Amino acid sequence: MKQGRQVSPESDPSSIGRAVREKVVARLRNLSYAPADIHRFAECIERLATNLALWGRTANLTAHPDDPVEVAFHTIDSLMPAVIAAGPEPGILAGAFGADRKILDIGSGAGFPGLVLAAATAASFTLAESRRKRASFLSVTIAEMGLDNVRVDTARITPSHFSPEFDLVSARAMGEPASFYPIAASALRPSGLAMLYASPSQRLSLDAARAAGLGEYVRRAYAVERDGARVERVLAIWRKH
Repeated sequence: MKQGRQVSPESDPSSIGRAVREKVVARLRNLSYAPADIHRFAECIERLATNLALWGRTANLTAHPDDPVEVAFHTIDSLMPAVIAAGPEPGILAGAFGADRKILDIGSGAGFPGLVLAAATAASFTLAESRRKRASFLSVTIAEMGLDNVRVDTARITPSHFSPEFDLVSARAMGEPASFYPIAASALRPSGLAMLYASPSQRLSLDAARAAGLGEYVRRAYAVERDGARVERVLAIWRKH
């Protein structure tokens, strides 16, 4: 008989937050990566995970918000662009998260990747989330994490809403990639980057990206541990013409 997902017996939100913090810090050691202030980052992740456990089910933020294994997986997956950018071969992501960079995260929902990247880097972030409960969660969590480099945009997410002021536009768990490209293109400065988190088998509608004015396509593969198994992932990145 197939067993259900194992959830920590320490199921109160504070215990879940501490468990996620421990898992994330341990995995950062394996990645040989650390944010500039690792203690502050760990506290931010603990607060994010605690709030996810508090809000997760009623706000429908993410699957298994009370499972530290799942939350730690989403946290590390969200962080991987910063890990790559800080690594020996940053490629197209070199300097992408510096203090002078403005980043737009589309459909931020539970804060993956926007809140995680904002806690780890010095860039300025705008989290676009038009769903009321999720936007409220983001606003409360930003305040409790003590992040001063993040704002929430609650307007309806359409290409016409954004002006070309961002250096990078990201999206994770995007339902239809083709809908992302015109939004990213409208929000990006010339030579800015559009970045999608994807699975290796996901169809990315490359023709639609080109039609939106996005070129110089780069595919960066990586893997994230999930409950003892390697999960293969991809960052799909384009540069605006």
